[in-house]
Amino acid sequence: MSPHRKPRTRVTVTAVDDHPIVVEGLASLMSRAPRADWLDGLVAATRENSPELVWLGQSKTLADLLQRLEEWETPPDVVLYDLFLNDGSDPADGIAVLAAKGVRVVILTSEVRPVPIRRAIQAGATGLVLKSDDVEKILDVVRAAALGHFAVSSDLAFVLATDDTLAPHLAPRELEVLQLLAEGVARKSVGNRLDPPVKLATVVTYLNRICKRYQDMGRDVKTTQDAIRAAVENGYFDMPGSPGPQ
Repeated sequence: MSPHRKPRTRVTVTAVDDHPIVVEGLASLMSRAPRADWLDGLVAATRENSPELVWLGQSKTLADLLQRLEEWETPPDVVLYDLFLNDGSDPADGIAVLAAKGVRVVILTSEVRPVPIRRAIQAGATGLVLKSDDVEKILDVVRAAALGHFAVSSDLAFVLATDDTLAPHLAPRELEVLQLLAEGVARKSVGNRLDPPVKLATVVTYLNRICKRYQDMGRDVKTTQDAIRAAVENGYFDMPGSPGPQ
């Protein structure tokens, strides 16, 4: 750290999460978090006394949070962002909007499927905490994110955030076909539902490619139902009518 630059003494934090219990617990801990040395693995400049965490409250929807951002004179340093808000918003889109505003976003989730987490990080998230992890570790991640460091709250979070081999990369058209089949659309009709439409042979080609990608990763995916099940398990989409992780 430059001798002319003062260390950060406070970090303002808010959350967008429609499940208050977890966030209320974090807020309570923030109010009494000790200002002790933290995250020894970071560069020497960060081995100062930890900054005070200032809680700014919680929003239940992305729209509510964006409205509050317009009202605040200074945006928060860190936003804890739940991946399942039940408000119709896409988490990756919301994170991208916040990142464009210069707000650090830390994913706060019970999700342990790799694809939603991968999408959120690609959208600009600067940290990942799992709701089941130790709260002190979660606060460490918040402080690290405020300083511009990517951090995670556990070994599992690290794997989910960094291991690109947990799920294959499926093309948008392949996913569109798989989702239509999951919704009950007959295979012979799927091609007509695409824009532009494609022939049945092309739909079959997409399905074969999906199965091959999973097989290359050692997954026993041979049928359409196998492919749908694998995609759901990876978090590419949820089955119609099924709730996401809380």
